[in-house]
Amino acid sequence: MPTQFSLQIVHPAFELLKRSARVLHFIAASVILINALHLLQAHQANKVLCYAQMVIAADIFILVFFGGVLLIEAPRLNLIFRLIEALTIFGISITLMSDGHNWFGFTHLLVSGGYLFLFYREWRVIRSEAVDISQTGISVPNFIKDAEIGWNEVKAIVPKYHSIIIETLTHKKIEFDLRKNLNIDELEQIDDFCRKHMING
Repeated sequence: MPTQFSLQIVHPAFELLKRSARVLHFIAASVILINALHLLQAHQANKVLCYAQMVIAADIFILVFFGGVLLIEAPRLNLIFRLIEALTIFGISITLMSDGHNWFGFTHLLVSGGYLFLFYREWRVIRSEAVDISQTGISVPNFIKDAEIGWNEVKAIVPKYHSIIIETLTHKKIEFDLRKNLNIDELEQIDDFCRKHMING
């Protein structure tokens, strides 16, 4: 019998993040473009920096309006653009603060931090959007931080062909649909594994 199971799931928060990709890219491109246009009007602004930002914003707008399907089918492309957006907005914040616009610079710094966090979570989703069942307990993916549930905290775990339900002793119920239905052998193995560890836990 395997010593660990990894069940690919459909996580509502992650699915919402995927569906919001176009809106988030549009917001980032708009912020970058507005800053570029502001630089263009400034007398002593670096024009190379200005045009570079305009090119980046144009690339993101092209992705938003013509590559919507790619954002879902090629999540790594989405990751690349998210990182570019975060670093570009971070550069804008540094530029604004060095020019004495501390409030606007700090605001852009917060936006950059938010996009870096989204990049990290999207990277985690690509790596593993799964419930892991092991000898030490159950690992459940979450948007902020993955939850680790020890066997001594589990009241019941019900693996089904198309979903999994976990109930803790604190009456918290966690349910996810599976991306791939389990076959009879897998279902029996997981059920036996969980029963054994719940008794020992």
